[in-house]
Amino acid sequence: MKGYIPIEIPTKLYIKGFILAELGEKPVMDRDNLIGCKMCDLLNYRTNEFGSKKSSRYNTTIKLYIRYYIFKHRGHHLNFTNLKNFNQFIEKYIKDRFYFLMDFYIDVFPSFEANLPTVRKHLKISEEYWDTDSMRKDYYRYRLEIGKPLFYNKSLRQMSHYKKLEINKDIFTK
Repeated sequence: MKGYIPIEIPTKLYIKGFILAELGEKPVMDRDNLIGCKMCDLLNYRTNEFGSKKSSRYNTTIKLYIRYYIFKHRGHHLNFTNLKNFNQFIEKYIKDRFYFLMDFYIDVFPSFEANLPTVRKHLKISEEYWDTDSMRKDYYRYRLEIGKPLFYNKSLRQMSHYKKLEINKDIFTK
């Protein structure tokens, strides 16, 4: 891409999937989008000539593109702290959207597995980037943390059967 400088940053797999889904195969970090604004705010010139710490928490890298103007005036480097801040910002953004959507759909239909495809569609994150088991565990931790009950132990079919029995029981007791 002419006029753009590629920078490669370490990140988590689902953050990479989210950025690629939101901004395309060649994500341009510009002030036109939230992710680009955060990136531009954290960029600086390389100040650590001896190398920076490597973190084991990031399992993949993503190539992002910044305009030459930003490269010239802000730099193209994320130090260890800014890299962590960028990843935490995107992770919190994704998870807040995930929790909000899942809570909404759980209120309508109380089944994690039934609502997950719809939530994935809204988030634009495929199972390739964020597996179902990891999403389930994360959502259960969130519900425990805020004090919400987990889920009904019965399936919807069983629940509707019990409601029918309660209605019939009321008819006979009157």
